[in-house]
Amino acid sequence: MAGPPVRLALRPRRGHGWAVRLAVTTPSEPGPGAEPAARAAALRHALPFAPRGGRSLAAVASACGADGLLVLGADARLWLAADAAGPGRRWSPGMGALRARRLAGGERTTADGFLSAAQLRAGDAVLDCTLGLGADALVAAEAVGDGGRVVGLEASAALAAWVAEGLARLATVAARRLAVVRADHGDYLAACPERSFDVVVFDPMFRHARAQASGFDAVRLLADPRPLEAAAIARARRVARRAVIVKDGTPGWDLARLGLAPLPSARGAHRLYARLPPA
Repeated sequence: MAGPPVRLALRPRRGHGWAVRLAVTTPSEPGPGAEPAARAAALRHALPFAPRGGRSLAAVASACGADGLLVLGADARLWLAADAAGPGRRWSPGMGALRARRLAGGERTTADGFLSAAQLRAGDAVLDCTLGLGADALVAAEAVGDGGRVVGLEASAALAAWVAEGLARLATVAARRLAVVRADHGDYLAACPERSFDVVVFDPMFRHARAQASGFDAVRLLADPRPLEAAAIARARRVARRAVIVKDGTPGWDLARLGLAPLPSARGAHRLYARLPPA
C-alpha cells in the first residue's frame, strides 16, 4: 500500500461532520490491466492503493483503515462503510448521458432547461462551479463541441475522484472535453482572470431531496452543503464573458434568497434557472 489513507474532511452539516478516509482498489475479479490502471488513478488523486487480493471490500477497507473505497475496473464505484454488503455505487451522470446523446444526435424534440438558460455556443469555455455527478457539465461538453472546453469544480475530494474516474471510462468524445478540478469555487473564481470563461454555472445543493440519479445520495452525504453566497456570484460575473447561470429546485427559495429572478419555465418544472449578465 502506498501509505496511510488520506482523510477527507468535509465541512459540518447541521452540526455533524462527515469525513472519509478514501483508498483505491479493484473489483474482486479485475480484468487485464485493471490493477495498473487503478494504481495510476490512486497516484493522480493522491490516494493510497489497497490491493484487493480476493478480499471483500469491507475487509480491504478494514485492513487499510479506510472509511470508503474507490473501486476501479470497467466502471468506477464508490463504496462507503454504510454499503458494507454491496458492491458500491456505480458512477453515472444519470439523465445527463441521455441528454448529451440526444444533443449529439441532433434531437431537439425534448426541451432542456439547462441548455435553454445557458445558450451555449460551439467553442465556448464553460466553468461549472458545483460539479456534483457531472450531468450538466457533460451536456455542456457536448454542446460546446470540439473547439470548446468545460471545467468542473468539486470541493469534495471523494466526489472529484469518483466523477473523474467515471468520465475516464465513459466512451464519449464529450467526456474528454470535461476536466474535473478539485477546488473550492470561491477560491478558484478569485484566482481566475477576468472574462476567462464564456459561461459560469452554479448548481448548489437543493434544500430538499428529489428523485435523482443513482449515486446522488452519496453526493448529498459527501458534498459541501454550504449555500451559495452572493460574493461567489459577484466573482463569477467578473469571470464570465457572457452569462452566469444559477440553478435551483422549485419553488426557488435560494434564488429568492439571493434576489435572483428565475427565467420563465414550463408548468410543473422541477428546476428553475436565473441568468445574469457579466459585471
